[in-house]
Amino acid sequence: MRKLAFSLFLLFALGTALPARAERVLPERFGEWQSPTADSTCVPHQKLVFPQTPVAKEAGEKMVYDQDYCLGQKKILVVLREFGDPSGAYEFYTSGLNTGMNGSTLGPGTAVTKDEFFALVGNYVVHVADHQNISEQDLALLLKMLRAKASSAPLPPMRTFLSSDGLAQGTQRYSFGPAGYEAAVKSLDRTAYVDLKSELGFSSGAEVMLGRYWFGRGPGDVLLLVEFPTPQLAEQQLHHIQPVLASKPEFAGTTVERDASMLSLVLSPSSPEMAARLRKSINYETAITWNEPSQTLTDPPWLLVLKTIFYAAGIFCVVAAVAGVLFGIFRLLMKRLFPGKVFDRSNSVELLQLGLNSKEIKSDDFY
Repeated sequence: MRKLAFSLFLLFALGTALPARAERVLPERFGEWQSPTADSTCVPHQKLVFPQTPVAKEAGEKMVYDQDYCLGQKKILVVLREFGDPSGAYEFYTSGLNTGMNGSTLGPGTAVTKDEFFALVGNYVVHVADHQNISEQDLALLLKMLRAKASSAPLPPMRTFLSSDGLAQGTQRYSFGPAGYEAAVKSLDRTAYVDLKSELGFSSGAEVMLGRYWFGRGPGDVLLLVEFPTPQLAEQQLHHIQPVLASKPEFAGTTVERDASMLSLVLSPSSPEMAARLRKSINYETAITWNEPSQTLTDPPWLLVLKTIFYAAGIFCVVAAVAGVLFGIFRLLMKRLFPGKVFDRSNSVELLQLGLNSKEIKSDDFY
């Protein structure tokens, strides 16, 4: 019973400690703003419920925090969504953009409307309601505090592939799954292309980036980029997409082209010239690495090693014999032509004798 009671106590302690720890993602106060207390005259917002959308689930949403902050009679509501990594946060962030938003002076990854402020901070997506009640300095202070706790991993490189020339801000959409892609094409008025989601290769690690381009006439054109981990996967998926585009009349005029690991499609383009112009504006470069041919060294067979040794020894013996014969001939010639001057010069020989016998040794005795 004691062990059971202790286990229940631990479970209760953990259950109460984890939410308290989670709530600290949003600070109790920043600057002069603080969460309302029991005796505060600032009335907090009604408690909200945040159901998990398909895009949020696909992006890896882990937790949603909301906190009211008051400064006198002014109040704001901060909603923070935490994701597993910045890529998931970026997918959810782009799904919430629209053309009614403007860029904020607080830097990239922020958007603002009349009543709402939207920001991407690492693996956090921050939404501030009634942001007109707070100064930019205090808002920047809040983002700085959150950035210190957020993941510092880089955002997806695909976000830079779309050219800014003619791009309608607020139409950028990024996704690494079918739910985000479906929501993106619907928001960009290309609902018919939902049928392509099963052909884009999300199960193979594909990522997509979409954006609407408008050059002052017509409804605009939507550019879809699909990037794969390898050029081989891109080529394989290219052959899956082409028959689908050719089989349906609503896809008329839409073509797919491959550049290394990336596929590009202009969805129902206004003209072939416009499709070519958008493809030419893509900020995507490839680098090819050439691998030089190489070889693996191995030991030769032992029979070949023995054969080489015998050959080398035989050649050495032949060279030694020939050299000996030549030297002997040379010596005989020198003795015959110059006797006692080159070889056998007895007058140039000095002997050291120990005197062990009575006979004196002379140098002529050696020749």
